Amino acid sequence: MEGEADARAPREQPTPSPPAFPDRTPRRRARNPSQRTHKTTTRLSDTEKTEIAGAAQQRAVTVARFLAAAGLAAARGTTATQTNEQLDAAIDELAALRTALSRIGNNINQIAYVHNAGGRPRPGELDRALTALTRVLARVDDAADSLVKKRL
Repeated sequence: MEGEADARAPREQPTPSPPAFPDRTPRRRARNPSQRTHKTTTRLSDTEKTEIAGAAQQRAVTVARFLAAAGLAAARGTTATQTNEQLDAAIDELAALRTALSRIGNNINQIAYVHNAGGRPRPGELDRALTALTRVLARVDDAADSLVKKRL
């Protein structure tokens, strides 16, 4: 019986991606107080199981979570199979980018202060700050594009 054998097999766990800023503690949403208490057994061919497991792994979720999200999306008439993990990762990335932009803005304000006080900023200081700003803004664009693609 395939359902019974699967219950004893090791559970598939997603591999987390490295955080954008490892020194920052990620902010997580509160857990859903209502846990899933019902279990459904599904029979799949080898090909179907491989395909579903691959799709779940690509989204960094368990097969059970992927099947629940896909089933609910179909029942609700949508095609989106977003998960809280994906949204949490996007939220963490955007929070990290906000921090980075704040630090760069602070550096540019300090350079402007020195310049307005009649001093000369250190050579290359403004160029480095603007290069960092451009790099972080590109990451913001990439994160926004990623969210748009997940929404479609």
